[in-house]
Amino acid sequence: MFLNRQSTVLSFIVFSLCHQIITADVIDCQRPPQLVDPATCCKDGGRDEVTEKCALRMGITGQPTDPQPSVETATCLAQCILTESKYMPQVENLDLDAIRTDLQAKFSNDSAYAETMVEAFRKCQPNTLKKLQAFKQMPMGRASLQRGCSPFAGMLLGCAYMEYFKNCPAHRWTENPECKLAKQFVMQCSLGA
Repeated sequence: MFLNRQSTVLSFIVFSLCHQIITADVIDCQRPPQLVDPATCCKDGGRDEVTEKCALRMGITGQPTDPQPSVETATCLAQCILTESKYMPQVENLDLDAIRTDLQAKFSNDSAYAETMVEAFRKCQPNTLKKLQAFKQMPMGRASLQRGCSPFAGMLLGCAYMEYFKNCPAHRWTENPECKLAKQFVMQCSLGA
């Protein structure tokens, strides 16, 4: 929904927080081979006004000359996207009804996409909360929480995108060997929720 081929920032969130979608002839979860852009395999909803607004707020123009965003910037971008979309009325708390209503309105001509994304958010919310609690117990996690935005939003968006990728509607999927292997890797290595 928030990621497209031109969105290096959100690619960074997905690739950093979800261990990367990759391809290989032999799938080895401990030794990831070459990277493949998930948007080339499973078409998403593209960037919207909220994503653009938040990216500009974070100083991200989307130009090839933009420096790679820091983890903190990517984390705050994810939080901004979920908050501005009214998907996260409180930090670390999703409003699944608002997500469903918004996606059904935006994608009224593609209910399969909307429902797949809603299900991804629904599945990822409890798992992300568990991972966040474990993260907060780590010294590095406690220190990063004191500096700025909660990693919940970035972790959640990364998980939701992985779940969407794993359950990509057939009309949005690109069938080729690289994408097939990427999906096998994601499924076999339990990336996502």
